[in-house]
Amino acid sequence: MTTLDIGLWEEDVDADCIRGDAVMARMFGLFDAEVTEGISRAHLMSIFHPEDVVQDPELSRSVREEGGLFVWEHRILPEPGIVRWVLARGHYERDTKGRMLGRGIVIDVTDSRTDGQLDGPAHFLAAFETSGAVLERIADRAIEACELIRTLDAASSGRMRLLIDALLKELGQQIAASLQDEPPAPEQPQGQKVH
Repeated sequence: MTTLDIGLWEEDVDADCIRGDAVMARMFGLFDAEVTEGISRAHLMSIFHPEDVVQDPELSRSVREEGGLFVWEHRILPEPGIVRWVLARGHYERDTKGRMLGRGIVIDVTDSRTDGQLDGPAHFLAAFETSGAVLERIADRAIEACELIRTLDAASSGRMRLLIDALLKELGQQIAASLQDEPPAPEQPQGQKVH
């Protein structure tokens, strides 16, 4: 079994603060400390492929303002000249104080894109209903388990980490397939290097 690149993230929308784990930091070409402390949404979006960001604002803003589930397969530019595909899955909801909070996972899917293409349109899929679907509930519990497993030392948690990462990747793909709202994507130019 190989190690999967699956990072954890959370966002406090009102505070404009996104935090992530070391896997997310590495995936996005960021320093662990800055992601642990928190970065702004603008900082994170500056790493996204500019053509994919064009699709984001309307649907993403709705999910971040109203709550709900999203899955977004898109490109990032973690360093100059390098393009990677990631699948971000998350859920936003208001806490008891009325703050909109989000959390989820991000998976590097560059080497396993189901359509076999490295260039092409990004896909933003959203569902605005509450998180009651079975797959969503499983994904939420798997994220909680992943967070707990990552607190254990590597020697005793190695196999569990591989299994939970594989489960999260499969859940992300199944949730993406189950959502219906897919906007039309613009044509994408060719010629960028993918690693």
